[in-house]
Amino acid sequence: MTELVSPAVWTAPPGDAGGDPALDRALAFDAATARRFLEILTGPKPGCVELRVLKAACDRRGRIRRGRDLAFGPAFEGATLAGWFDDLDRLVGEARRLVGIPGYVTINPVDRDLLARSDNRLARTRHATRDADVVALRWLYLDIDPVRPADTSATDAEHARAAARRDAILGDHPDLAHWAAWGSSGNGSWILVRLPDYPCDPVHQMLVRNAVAFFDRNYSDQAVKIDPASTNPARLIGLPGTVKAKGSNRPERPWRKATLEGLGKGLEHLNH
Repeated sequence: MTELVSPAVWTAPPGDAGGDPALDRALAFDAATARRFLEILTGPKPGCVELRVLKAACDRRGRIRRGRDLAFGPAFEGATLAGWFDDLDRLVGEARRLVGIPGYVTINPVDRDLLARSDNRLARTRHATRDADVVALRWLYLDIDPVRPADTSATDAEHARAAARRDAILGDHPDLAHWAAWGSSGNGSWILVRLPDYPCDPVHQMLVRNAVAFFDRNYSDQAVKIDPASTNPARLIGLPGTVKAKGSNRPERPWRKATLEGLGKGLEHLNH
């Protein structure tokens, strides 16, 4: 059972709203992108999806930020917040509170019983979505990341290398691209390939692992890696429209938003 270590939802001390106003505007949540991505992720069949925010704290205006960015001292990291949603409007509404902190969502549909844990709202919770809570394998996830120092954002060149590798995969496999959505994670790139809602059983989980291993073997090198661990049913993906904020935001290694950049013809027809 996965435990979320969340001692409390702290609020910033008086007088400390946290954040830089200019940076907040540049990295403001893109609700339209998030909504479109969520429609693709969850449609056309209804489902429950978890939204998770790691190492978070609330400022005095109720915005959710990285705990380390508020004035609690250098040892403070923040809490983990999670909510389970079957209402995309409410999910987007909660994600609007995120400032300078990423939100993550489960890629596969989750058992609706988990709505009773935190129903269409973010809250502290001791438990995350487990693999056993996933009701179908809907997506094959390729997480394409440039090699770089740990806990840092990518340089522009590193970010571009990951995008080029993603585009090479899509170009080499047009049948895959037909049923795929793709974009930027903020530091690297991602591809989600629609599956026919396979049962979440050992046979089909192995099918997913073998497929990701194929792309790892054929497209990973010293500069860019396909993450072979992105195969468990309860896997999270950064929500497009939120910012990926690793380490410090520096000119050579800037924070960027996760994006949705393309959609195959098969998904266009499936979602309309």
